[in-house]
Amino acid sequence: MNSWLNQLAPRERRVLIIGAVTLVIIMGYFMLWEPLITAHTQLENVVAAQKTTLRWMTDAAADVQQLRLQSNTSPTKKHKQSLLTLVDKSIRTGMLAKTNKRIEPKGKHKVQVRFKTVSFTALMRWLGQLYNQHQIEMSQISIERQQIADQVKVNLTLYHGVPTL
Repeated sequence: MNSWLNQLAPRERRVLIIGAVTLVIIMGYFMLWEPLITAHTQLENVVAAQKTTLRWMTDAAADVQQLRLQSNTSPTKKHKQSLLTLVDKSIRTGMLAKTNKRIEPKGKHKVQVRFKTVSFTALMRWLGQLYNQHQIEMSQISIERQQIADQVKVNLTLYHGVPTL
């Protein structure tokens, strides 16, 4: 390679070396620098989007706390009825009134509920309603799909959660 380079005229050697250096610079730019700049820009965009989401979530959390404080129902009123009574009453008066169910107390603060067949959609709405109105939460659940669409066999344990503000 050196012998070939030495055979070239000085002007040709200079042009060849300048061309090689230019090619290395161009390749370095397109293979290293440009991808780094692109990745950096993408990361800046992701960080900006996440900051926006964080601000929205912080505002939403403050709104939720404010709404909880303003709600008419206080935890002391809800504790006057036993958990068993609240669960039984919500099933009897709600959309699950005609379901085949079994409710058993499990200690002072837990209730086990078994549904032979129940609409999954109605069950989820009922659980949401229990939480929203009485802060009753679920600690365990076992769901078994049935042959009929949207019908499930359910065994779940509920407890009376303390609202966290």
